[in-house]
Amino acid sequence: MNPYGGYQLYQVQRTETRAEILAGDARRGRQAAVVFRGSRALADKASTPGIMALNAIRAIAAQVTARAA
Repeated sequence: MNPYGGYQLYQVQRTETRAEILAGDARRGRQAAVVFRGSRALADKASTPGIMALNAIRAIAAQVTARAA
């Protein structure tokens, strides 16, 4: 058992105050907003023509693989 095992057990068993719960919710909300903004920025950069070209390359590769088999 690590030296902080007793403290970890205390933290798990201890109830959070309303202020701690609200602070945790606010922190998780800010983290979710950052992730959402980052994913939207990546989605905006993914152009439709680029996706269509990728799908075309995959289709050609599938045809070549099918002929070789």
